[in-house]
Amino acid sequence: DGSASAAMTSEEDTEVLEEPSGGDRGGGTRAQTSAQTKAAESKLSKVCTRLMFGTPMIFGFFGLVWLGHPYMVMLVCLLQVGLFRELVNVRYKPAKEREVPLFRTVQWAMFVVAMTHVYGRVFVKLGLAHSATERLPAPVAALVKETIKYHRLISFSAYVATFVGFVLSLRPGMYKYQIGNTVWTVGVLSLVVWQIKGTTELIFAGLVWFMLPCGLVVANDCWAYFSGVALGKRFIKSQFLALSPNKTWEGFIGGFILTVIWGWWYAGMISNHPWTICPQRNVDPFANLSCEPSPLFQVQSIDIPSKDLWLFSVEAKPFQLHAAFLATFASVVAPFGGFLASAIKRAYNIKDFDSLIPGHGGFMDRMDCQFLMLLCTNVWYRTFVRAYDDLSEEDLLRVIHSMVPSARASFLEKLLLEFSCTGTCPG
Repeated sequence: DGSASAAMTSEEDTEVLEEPSGGDRGGGTRAQTSAQTKAAESKLSKVCTRLMFGTPMIFGFFGLVWLGHPYMVMLVCLLQVGLFRELVNVRYKPAKEREVPLFRTVQWAMFVVAMTHVYGRVFVKLGLAHSATERLPAPVAALVKETIKYHRLISFSAYVATFVGFVLSLRPGMYKYQIGNTVWTVGVLSLVVWQIKGTTELIFAGLVWFMLPCGLVVANDCWAYFSGVALGKRFIKSQFLALSPNKTWEGFIGGFILTVIWGWWYAGMISNHPWTICPQRNVDPFANLSCEPSPLFQVQSIDIPSKDLWLFSVEAKPFQLHAAFLATFASVVAPFGGFLASAIKRAYNIKDFDSLIPGHGGFMDRMDCQFLMLLCTNVWYRTFVRAYDDLSEEDLLRVIHSMVPSARASFLEKLLLEFSCTGTCPG
């Protein structure tokens, strides 16, 4: 439930130990049964294991933040590969796979086509592809530019080849299994590729836009665990959700309140450094970033809920206000990604998606809530922070620079015509 939830156990693993029935024992405490003692020791062992392997994951994440934007994109790509592998393996049946030649190859071909298409479009849109060609040898740069020019055709051709390959791989008696797995694969691609395709845009817009959603999901997981352990079933006895019977209303509500408070502080902390708030316009590793902090990251008086409906004012960064709304989503909606993961595991009778990380399972066990959170952050960013029509002069110049000479000349003619200019426009 977050790449670094590493530090704490999931509330789903929490069990409330009830005291044995008996008469009044005065001021003494009731002894635990052997089963209760064993359960407590097992729980402590799980906590220690998760802390042991989770702490390096947390430091590794911040180490990649220090390395910079391109390395964070590489991390996302690596996670997508691991997530795809784990999810398609859920329905893997070795006996049947041996009867279907190249079926696994077709599945991975579908993943490669989807990743190439999505990242190609994003890198071209952000101007990163053309930035990369400027640092390549001339012959290689020319080849890359031609590839960019025909990227859509290349993606379509690869899709057609994969589609035809799948149809040719169909075998009598295996149709239901093959088609069912293909539909499952398409669903997995929508989760691990299409749903987080805007993550690269968030990273290059400023590392804070990637650090914030990831941190909020991890924090909510931890705060919900603490709240559930401390207050679970003490105030609300009714079951929270059948999919996760060990989760409690107290954990859910307490996690929400504490995540919003923590998110306010966390947003203020990570938005103090140019390295995290400045956008990067190229793919240079260890780029020297410097920028004038946007008003979004400057402390100012904010009217709540708005200037027209003023109730009170706070001195804070607008970014912290955005964080409060995103923290609400991370606490109320994002956990449903974890509930879906729980349902998948119950449906296929598995405990974890993988055993890659001791005490944590696989990538999917840690990332199940991040899909919705990253999608929400991208939608929020494009809607309330930087709308699609909010292009700076630098953005326009970058787009113009990426055009081929003939398109650039045509654009200039249309621009002059738009402003009714002939020759040199008056200043």
